[in-house]
Parts: sequence; C-alpha cells; structure tokens
Amino acid sequence: MHLLLVDGSTYIFRAYHALPPLTRKSDGLPVGCVSGFCNMLFKLTEDMKGDDAPTHMAVIFDHKGKTFRDDFYPLYKAQRPPAPEDLVPQFPLTRSATRAFSIACIEQEGWEADDIIATYACQMKQAGGKVTIVSTDKDLMQLIEPDGSIKMLDTLKNKWLGMEEVFEKFGVTPDKVIEVQSLAGDSVDNVPGVPGIGYKTAAELINTYGTLENLLEHASEIKQNKRRESLIEHAESARISKKLVTLEQHVPVELPLDALLREPISGAKLVPFLKAMEFTTIIKRIAALENFDPDAFEPDPELAVKREGPIGFNNEARAEARAVRLEQTGRSGAAAVAHAQAMHEKIRAIPFQPEAYEIIRDATGLQRWIDAIEMTGIVATDTETTGLDNQVADLVGISFSIAPGTGAYLPLGHSVGEGDIFGGGKAEGQMDIRAALDMLRPLFANPATLKIFHNGKYDLGILARYDVPVLSCDDTLLLSYSLDGPQYNTLAELSDHWLGFAGQSIKDLIGTGKTQKTFAQVDIAAAAKYAAEDADITFRLWQVLKPRLAAENMTTLYETIERPLAPVIARMEARGITVDKQILARLSGDFAQRAAAFEAEAYELAGSNFNLGSPKQLGEILFDRMKLEGGTKTKTGAWATGADVLEDLALKGVPLARTIVDWRQLTKLKSTYTDSLPEYINQRTGRVHTTYSQHSVLTGRLSSNEPNLQNIPVRTSDGRKIRTAFVAAPGNILISADYSQIELRVLAHIADIQALKDAFEEGLDIHAMTASEMFNVPIEGMPSDVRRRAKAINFGIIYGISAFGLANQLGIPRSEAGDYIKTYFERFPGIQDYMAEQRRRVKADGFVTTIFGRKINFPNANSSHAAERSFVERASINAPIQGSAADIIRRAMIRMEPALAKAKIDAKMLLQVHDELIFEVPLGTEEAAMPAIKAVMENAAEPAVRLSVPIQVDAHAAHNWDEAH
Repeated sequence: MHLLLVDGSTYIFRAYHALPPLTRKSDGLPVGCVSGFCNMLFKLTEDMKGDDAPTHMAVIFDHKGKTFRDDFYPLYKAQRPPAPEDLVPQFPLTRSATRAFSIACIEQEGWEADDIIATYACQMKQAGGKVTIVSTDKDLMQLIEPDGSIKMLDTLKNKWLGMEEVFEKFGVTPDKVIEVQSLAGDSVDNVPGVPGIGYKTAAELINTYGTLENLLEHASEIKQNKRRESLIEHAESARISKKLVTLEQHVPVELPLDALLREPISGAKLVPFLKAMEFTTIIKRIAALENFDPDAFEPDPELAVKREGPIGFNNEARAEARAVRLEQTGRSGAAAVAHAQAMHEKIRAIPFQPEAYEIIRDATGLQRWIDAIEMTGIVATDTETTGLDNQVADLVGISFSIAPGTGAYLPLGHSVGEGDIFGGGKAEGQMDIRAALDMLRPLFANPATLKIFHNGKYDLGILARYDVPVLSCDDTLLLSYSLDGPQYNTLAELSDHWLGFAGQSIKDLIGTGKTQKTFAQVDIAAAAKYAAEDADITFRLWQVLKPRLAAENMTTLYETIERPLAPVIARMEARGITVDKQILARLSGDFAQRAAAFEAEAYELAGSNFNLGSPKQLGEILFDRMKLEGGTKTKTGAWATGADVLEDLALKGVPLARTIVDWRQLTKLKSTYTDSLPEYINQRTGRVHTTYSQHSVLTGRLSSNEPNLQNIPVRTSDGRKIRTAFVAAPGNILISADYSQIELRVLAHIADIQALKDAFEEGLDIHAMTASEMFNVPIEGMPSDVRRRAKAINFGIIYGISAFGLANQLGIPRSEAGDYIKTYFERFPGIQDYMAEQRRRVKADGFVTTIFGRKINFPNANSSHAAERSFVERASINAPIQGSAADIIRRAMIRMEPALAKAKIDAKMLLQVHDELIFEVPLGTEEAAMPAIKAVMENAAEPAVRLSVPIQVDAHAAHNWDEAH
C-alpha cells in the first residue's frame, strides 16, 4: 500500500504565486490559483502512475478556525498577514477541484493540516504501507523515517526529501528536528524559541545533550555567558515551542484510512467543474489523455455564472473591469512594460467631458450608482469636506467614477450662504446625510469592490468618523510613491504629468486668504464639476500607474507595505494621545524664566542690548564688533549665524555663542511645543492627533506634522521634559517599544560585517566593541569618552560623515578625526566595500534599493556640480540602511493590530516616532502586552527577508512617554 498525502496549502500558495492572475471571463471571478492547482494535481496523478502508483490519496487543507495550539499560546501565527484579497474566494474552489479529481478532500476543525497528515502517515506506516508527503513544509520533516517508509516530495524541484536533506537543513536527524525547532523557534509561525539561538547553534546543543529537557537541566554548565543566560531565562519558552512544533499523530480523523482509496479520474465529476471555471485548455488536455468526450457534460450549475446585472451594466462590463484590475498586477517583463505604455497612451487620449458628470440628488439616483459600482467591482471615490484636518472637518459630499469619462457627485452638506450646513441653511437638492451613508455603508465595507482613492488615508479618517468602514482600497498617491518616490504629491501634479491635464484648482472654488470659504459654501453645480473631475482623474491615474507596478517590479512593495499601511495609520491618527496641559504650562513658565536669564547674560557678554532673534544684529556683534575669525557672509551680504556657525564658535570657547545656542534651543522648545501643543488638543476627543505623511520622505520614513511629534529633542533634559506631558488616559498605561540600534544591525546585514554580526549575536555593547577593535582598549573598565567616540563614528559612518563633521561633533582636530575614520575602515573593511559599491550603483542606475526592494531615486547622481554629486554619494550610502529600517517598522505596524487581536490583548497603537512605537493599554495588562508587541516587531522582516543579525526591541511601560522610553 502506498499513501500519497498532498499538503493543500503548499499547492495553493505555489499555484497563486507561480502564475499570473486569471479571471473567469463571464464575471471576473479570480481563478488563477484554481487553474494552477488543477494543473498541479493532474500532473501529480500522471507522474505517480506505474508500479509505484499510490493506492490511497488525499489532499489535506488547513481549517480556517483556531486550533488546539491557540488555546495554550494565543500568539501562535499571530503576525501572519491576511491572504491576498483575490485569493480568498479561490480557497473553497480548490476544495471543489480536489473532489472533482475524485481525490479525498480533508480539513477538520481544531486541527492543522500537518497534524492530520502526521496522523494518516503514522496509520499507514503501522499498517505496513509507505507514505509520500507532497510538501516542502519543514515542520513535516520530523515525520521522515530512516527506512524510507515515510518520505517527502518537492514536486516543484522534482526532489525527494529524506534523511540527508533533513540533516542538511537542521544539522540533526528527523527524530531530533522537534528539539532543534524548540530552540530556534519560527518567526513565520511566531514560535518563540530561545532568543539568540539559531538552527546551527541549536543543532550543536542537541547533538551534545540529546534532548531539550536534558539541555535545559544542564543549561548552567554552558560556557558562553549569553547563551547560558538565555537558555535559563527562556526555558519555559523553549518548552512551549516544543509543544507548538510537535505534530499530533493521533487526531480523531473523520475518514478512516480505507476511505482514502485512490479512484480514477471521472469525466462526469471533473468536466462540469472545469467547464464552470471556463478552463477550456485543461479540459482538452485531460480529455485527450483520459479518453472521454467533454461535450457530453454540462457546467456545474452551482459554480457557473447565472446572475444578470441591472440595466446598463451587464456581466461583460463587470468582467472586463475586474480582468483589467487583476491583469495589471500579473504581467511581468517586456509584456508588462509594453502593457503599461499602451495603457498610458490609451488613457491619455481619452478627452475629459465635464458635461457628462452627474449630480446625485436622491435615493433612486444613488442606488443606480451603487448598482453600477457593484457590477463593475471598482470605483474611484473622493470625499469633499470643510477642512484639511480629518479629525474636525465635516463631510460635504462624495464623488464617484467607474471608468474614464464617468463621474458623479453626491452633495450632502452644502449650505446656503453662511448658513449652518446641517440646519436651516442647507441648500436644496441634497439627500439626508444619514440616509445616504446608510445606503453607502455596505458598498464601502464590501471587500469584493475595489475603492480607489488619492491620499486615501484622509478619506478613511473622515468616513470612520461617520461610522463608514472601508475595505479593499487602492491609492494613486501611494502607487506613485512606490514607483517614483515623493516626486509628485498632489492630484494636480500627477494628472498634469501623466494625463496632460491639471484639472480645476480648488482655489478657483473657495478662494484664498481672508476671503476663503469652505467647500460647504460652494454652489452644488460648481462643486459637482470639480469633485467628479477629481474622481475621474483618480480612476485614470490608477489605470496608468497600476500596470507599472509589475513592469517595474514594485508590486510586492506596494501590496505588502504601502497599501496595507494606510488604514493602520488612519486608525492611529484617529486615536490620538492625551497631553497634560498643566505640565506644559509649568514648563512654559520655567523655559520663559531661563530664556530671560540667557538673554540678560547675552546682553552682558555683548556689552549692549540687542535682538537675540535677529541674525543681522548678532552677526554684526560677533564679526564686526568682536572681530571673531571664521565668519562668512550670505548672498544678501549679512553674516551667517546659523546653528553650525554658533556651535563652531562655542567649541572654540566663545561664551556669547554658547549662550545664544542655549537661548535658541530653549525658546524653540517653548514656542514649538509647550506653548503650541495645547492648541492642538481636539475638543471632541480631548487628545492631540498628529497627521502622518506616508509618502513624503525619500527613504520611506514617516513624517509627522500638525503637530510634529517626531522632532521633540530627546538628547537634552529639556526635550525629555516635554515628553512627560504625553500621558496615558485614566485607567491606562503607555508602552514604548523601541528598536535597538536597528540601523547598525541593518548595516551589519547589508554589508555582511562579520565582526558586527557576531557582536549583535552575542548581545555585546556594540559601541564598546567598536572602541575595543579600534583603540585596542579592553571592554571591561573602558572609559566613557572612548565609548562615546566609537558611538559617534558608528552612527556617523552610516550617514557618510566626513573628517570635518566628525571633528566638529567630537571637538577634536580634523586630522585626528581623519585617523579615526581610517582606522575604522581598516578594522571593518567590509563597510568601505559597501560604501564603494553604493557609489557605483547610484552612478550607474540613478537609484539604490532597500532590502525589501524599495527604490530610492537620485536623478542628480551624475550632476556636473561636485557638491551635488558628493551629497548623492553620501545619501546613497545611508538611504538603503535608513530605508530598510523604515520598511521593517512599517511591516511591524501592519502586522501589529491583527497579532494583538488574535492574542486578545487590548493595546492601541498611538504613535510612531522613527524607530519607536507608542501604545496605550489598560493598567495591569502591560506585562502581557509587551512580549506580544516585541515578538511582532522583532520578526517584522520575515519571511520576506531573513536578517543575518538578531533584531532587538526594548519595551517599557509607564504613565508618561518619557518614563516609558
């Protein structure tokens, strides 16, 4: 007897990623994965014929619900991203396909596919038969038997996996795989393991101690300090991991082994399914080999298309729209480039016809558009509001477009003159806003309908305030950012560049300055033309930009980072954070007194009173009256008195310069933060809501504005005092989770610096290690100033620091700084090699990339200006490092909410500040929340990139931001 067990998940995801998207012509249903799945099943049955053909066969699938592992470890698989939206409707069809091939189709609530596979494999072995498991899942390798009674088969590589392959991967035999996995963990499934121990180290330990329990009993004998401490501290984590990775071999399966007997392919079962899917090519191939007439069978009526669309919108139109949408993400190579160019030319040639736009004034008109949108499966949409802050602005109207040249505007809150937009001053010819939103709510929440926005984060925030959830979105602003960086930001800029049409300016409608009015006060007819035109432009831009993703290999970046991040940020902005006004008031008073003291001191040092805020007066005192050396003049003829000039003078011992520097820092903190932050407290929520820009920084970092919470200085005690005003709401506590030296870790990985990687692996003080390497000073008892110099060099190198810059930072001669940099490169030659390679790449390509494929463009890489070229060279060194770090925290933010929800942890992500995430959790839950948060952040790079250094996150809880950091 020979049992063939197919891991359904392996086949599904291999089929989905291996083939371009395919849709059923009659209704646009995604079926690309199903097509690949059928081809793979048929090939498998053909390949396994002959003397060694299986007598029993089944395809095993994972059940969508929870399993017994979730009961004792809620974080299991918590950070796995959701399945692609066009794959979800194909899951049940793969089950139907399995049954159509006359193969047992098995999934069972409460159990994973691997447990069911393990159970059937053991049953067949006990019955004296042999087993072939078709999968590449490493968890199943624990089942492989030395006598060959249970083997695995990788059908993609046509390779058998036995004892030798297991040893090559894990460093142990199959019976020890569980022990190794218990130590190494699995970031993909969120199996914790023991921090700092990978497969290689785990194999060494298990080969020495035999079992996990024996190792843990003798952990105190381990010589390596870090390894010993980690094993002792995380012993329970290792035991939990062992329970997670051990496959259950006694699942109470619902079908006995005899029910898995292999049946021949039946045309009566298979052809109706294939016809319903409209797989004509597969039908012909199978019919020829199996010798049956496909015309003798009708399509399966349960799976075939049988709906008719409303008048004016037939199934063909819907199918075409969906086919275009999916086709755009599935092309590659020269075909993708040609398709993108052809689409651009086609869309650019379509004229704009404002007279074709409609105004939706009643429920009948709105229903007609809802029906049209549902049948096409796609809509470009935009909200019109009374302001730019989506936490306070009111909704005025919504526009729609379902194809180039189409457009409609639904006015909801236009007023007459200066009247109240929801009171007696409401203009005629508008639906009741509540009734309209009740009709639109199911449409926006329907994941089968794609909603296209431009800067959709704003619209998501507005709609959320009106209790309108939105699922399944694309964003032309983020498409442009993924492709071209922050080159074009506004809809007008993008439209002018790609469509040759800038569209109507908002200023023409609402004016500027003191006479500016809100959109609610714009005449409905004029508003409709503007708003519908925006939706029309957005739809056209989507058709131009979306095909470029595949043509330029940016699909993964957009689909896995940019697109899913926008709704996460929208929710963060909506939550806001509590700020204590009393603390800010006290700080303002303190800063004012101290600033006055600095002002008096400056007058005394200068010998006269002057305006400290006047660069002109300050320059005249420093360089004309005091005759200080080193002054330079600006283009206007005035003396330069910027921060760099004053810092240089202060280092040279000029007291007035130091006083001015201190005065400027203090007055800036007062005006920018302690005086201004209370003005940002939202009257509705009582919290401060910053606005994040996802698309404005070249490297992928987020920026914060209104107010900017990312520039609060943390290196000074005064700056840290401001953070004490950011507090948890009553009954809650704040958690700060901060990546530790993430950019240095990324550098070690990208540049492959073994010394740095070893230091991070062992958990050493990286700056002390660097100082020891450079200056031949023992780490134990190292003077603090030596470590400080190494730290400045470590971080300075990332930013391409020069000898001049390092000299200024450390207050040492330029020659000494140059010697430091030279020594650094001698100790870490790989870094210099990396820097040289980045300079070469940016000159040759005009861009560099992060480890996740983000392109960072430098169009001036070959500029004729030496200063500009020098800047690009420095930036090209840092950009992949900073960009990769930015992508890692973006991935963590995307995974965080579903992971916390699965673990049933009530934690709200409030802020992102560079490498730090701030959460608010109920008091008393912080000890459960912090490990879950750290797990997501530390494993955020995987499975896309497996870093060669461990990622470390430091998490702390406190009642204010400063104490939590």
